[in-house]
Amino acid sequence: MHELSIVQGLIQQVEEYLADNNYHKVLQIDLEVGQLSGVVQDALQFAYDVCSKGTKVDGARLNITVVPVKARCQTCFKEFRVEDYCFLCPDCCSADLDILQGYELKIKQMEVDEG
Repeated sequence: MHELSIVQGLIQQVEEYLADNNYHKVLQIDLEVGQLSGVVQDALQFAYDVCSKGTKVDGARLNITVVPVKARCQTCFKEFRVEDYCFLCPDCCSADLDILQGYELKIKQMEVDEG
C-alpha cells in the first residue's frame, strides 16, 4: 500500500510549510489525484485518517479531487478526455497520443489557522 508512504510525505510537507510560515495548524487540504497516478482514493483517505492523528494536520479535512485523463492526438492534434481507458483518438482513431493530464498527485491548496 504505497498510499501510506504518500500520506506520510504529504504530512511531512504540510508540517514543514506550517513551520516555515509560523502557522499553527492546517484546517483543510485539497489534493489532486490523477486517474493514472496509481493511487486508490479510499486507501489514501484511510491512510490519512490513521497517519494524521497527533500531527499538525490532525482534524484537518482532506478533499480529494480526481483528475481525469486528457490527451492530444499527434496525428490530428485533437485534445480530448480519455474515457474508459480507451487510448485512441475519437476523430482519427490514432493511438499516437500525448497524455496532457491524469498523472497528478499534488496539493492544490490548503486552509491554515494563522493564530
